[in-house]
Amino acid sequence: MTKKPADIKIGIIDDHVQTAVSLSQLLDYNGFKTFQAYNVKDAIAKAKKEKPDLLLLDIRLGNDEEGYDIAKELPKQKVLFMSGFEIDRDKIKSFKNAIGALEKPVDIRVLLKVIRKEFKLQEFNV
Repeated sequence: MTKKPADIKIGIIDDHVQTAVSLSQLLDYNGFKTFQAYNVKDAIAKAKKEKPDLLLLDIRLGNDEEGYDIAKELPKQKVLFMSGFEIDRDKIKSFKNAIGALEKPVDIRVLLKVIRKEFKLQEFNV
């Protein structure tokens, strides 16, 4: 059976609330189920409770926290990093649970393409 966006739950973790909300709204609009968290502690707790298929992790969270910390704490959880700063591609590759990294502002078409490929979803319009 082919998966549909409604079968995929995605957590968006970003210390900039509006970024998390905007990405969540765009993904919801495209049929995905989403939730947001804004720091490492809440992200880990929500991920353990919600059991998402994917976490979008901002690399630099406030208060010296990093998305890397979440990826380390949840090694079986698929993650897609994102950052408005230069991305250390070698560091991203060191995470076996990482499916890649995107530059911010995130292009929703690129994000959807990555998700569609990862979960083998049929084409859908953006």
